[in-house]
Amino acid sequence: MRLLAAVSTMALGFLLGLGHDAQACSLSDRQLTIQLEPRSAELGAQNARVLAEWFLQWRDGLGIESLIVVAPAVKSQKGIADERLHNVARIFERLNIGKAPIAYEVEVRGDSFPDVKYLNSLDVSVQPACIKSGTCCQGGNTISR
Repeated sequence: MRLLAAVSTMALGFLLGLGHDAQACSLSDRQLTIQLEPRSAELGAQNARVLAEWFLQWRDGLGIESLIVVAPAVKSQKGIADERLHNVARIFERLNIGKAPIAYEVEVRGDSFPDVKYLNSLDVSVQPACIKSGTCCQGGNTISR
């Protein structure tokens, strides 16, 4: 999660550092959360399809500068989180033809962490390629340097 926060901070810093003439645009759907079955590393066909379609939308749309996949877990179930990340990596490896860097991180919580829904999820966040190049747009408003 620390890496996710760092990526978000970098993007925000970049947008705030733009000149006064630039117009900020909203990049919706930069984060995807997938709910999984408790104590299972399986993604399931529906979740695999959602992940693949989301990735392709970014890859073939604004492009991907980098990606981070975070799997929260309690200490005693870190192995399941590792397997979940491995399963996501198998999907993204085949689709990542541009070889964008992808970080995979297990966010370990104490065994008494109460938010079971959170523990049975995966968070995927994209840093769009257009952020780096300053060419992001939404509704005709282009961000330029």
